[in-house]
Amino acid sequence: MWILVWGGISCASPEPSPYASQELPQTLRQALSQAGVPASEVSVVVWGINEPRPRLAWEAQTPRNPASVMKLVTTLAALENWGPAKTWRTEVRVPRLEAQRGQGPFGVIGVGDPGLTLERWQELWRQVYQQGVHQLSGPIRFDQGGFSPPESSPETFDQEGFRAYNVVPHALQVGQQTQWWFFRPGKRVDEPLRIWPEFPFPRIMLRNRTHTVSGPCPALWRSGLHYAIRAKFPGQAPISHPDGRLDTGVILELTGTMPQDCGVQVMGFSLLTNPAYLDSSFRTLWRELGGTFTGTLKQGAVPSDWPVLASSESPALIELLMQMNKNSNNVVARTLLLDLAMDGSNAANAATELSGRAKVFRILAERGLDFPEMVLENGAGLSRKARISAEHLAHLLLWMQEKSLYGNEFMATLPLVNVDGTLRHSFADPRLRARFHLKSGTLDGVKALAGYGLDAQDHWVAVVFLANGTGAEGTVAVQEALLRWIRTESKIPQSGTVSDTKILSAPNPLR
Repeated sequence: MWILVWGGISCASPEPSPYASQELPQTLRQALSQAGVPASEVSVVVWGINEPRPRLAWEAQTPRNPASVMKLVTTLAALENWGPAKTWRTEVRVPRLEAQRGQGPFGVIGVGDPGLTLERWQELWRQVYQQGVHQLSGPIRFDQGGFSPPESSPETFDQEGFRAYNVVPHALQVGQQTQWWFFRPGKRVDEPLRIWPEFPFPRIMLRNRTHTVSGPCPALWRSGLHYAIRAKFPGQAPISHPDGRLDTGVILELTGTMPQDCGVQVMGFSLLTNPAYLDSSFRTLWRELGGTFTGTLKQGAVPSDWPVLASSESPALIELLMQMNKNSNNVVARTLLLDLAMDGSNAANAATELSGRAKVFRILAERGLDFPEMVLENGAGLSRKARISAEHLAHLLLWMQEKSLYGNEFMATLPLVNVDGTLRHSFADPRLRARFHLKSGTLDGVKALAGYGLDAQDHWVAVVFLANGTGAEGTVAVQEALLRWIRTESKIPQSGTVSDTKILSAPNPLR
């Protein structure tokens, strides 16, 4: 460092940034070259837990789109705000004197429950039925006042408004507003696929025009299948996104092929609007319980002082975060962002994505995590606008292990390489199996990976890889080369270059 004093003004050369780009390892350069991806399109950080500086930093301060890796920000905010044991309770409420007669009104207040499955929805109404209420004639109100109307529609992101990953959150949302369909090839070539729903909705019909072909199953098993959505009356052209025209009846038309080697596969569709999904699921489940319903279902406010007749509690937050990160569930992430806005806010102010984003930035700032370049749109990473640098993703990962009470829980939510979740069949090298806990992210022109791994000495490191550009989708081999380098070559720096804090190695806890 040099200091020059001139006319009362001191000028000091800045300390070298710990993120000054270093030379990429030769194996990574070779992998990038073979993939035809310029090194300028990727950012890489590898940093040992409790080490004072990164072992590798390349383009670390460049803001890039992280795709679903942005869910790590939502995970930190949720764990730090609530702790891993947080749950949500969905309740059926009634005026005190009218419950036993079944005349209603009945009410369900949406509390932003991210884990309200169809099974829990049925259990909620089973409790009502078991209390002797078998005939419902009064109206049932569904209170959606906790969340403001969605800021975007399901087709906003990629014009695939019927796909499960594009569902927008509501304060009261059952089954993530999704119907899951199973696909099984026929026993012989040219036979139709066998296709059936996990939960049948009377309003949804299937038109199956598929057939089985021979050959291996492609990486994207559904690449040979196509769908169209039509209203359930003749003469209607396909509809591009859920709207009221489909709520009285919808036809899911499937065409195309699927190879015999694919086995049973699953794909989700969101074909009904949220009010219609609530209506149809309630009527179907109540009828299965043996009850009768002659009333009406409507959206409306439910007084919070009505007594509780039945309730259902969600799984703990840690389980929901595992579902969110291991399976890259966008609906859970987007719901949690709005839940953060609801938490501790004035009940008169419905949660918005804007207020959710403000809450996340506040949680980060309170922990000394200042990410000025970060653009957080919906908490899920399903965004063309989202941005964060590899530098700050590394800061987040290190902070969770070095300072948070919930470092172990945070890591446990991430997929294990070649073991589970979205990374179950990710890399060819068997040496990587179960040695890395990583969140992946993929969009057109985006490939990302961030989390933790064990180095050549079985010490934990934070790892971040972000690729943005036309060649990003071809960087899987580059990711594998990076993980292989960490596992076989990266080691703790020589004595005198690490902090006095104990370096953490497997299998010791990370805090």
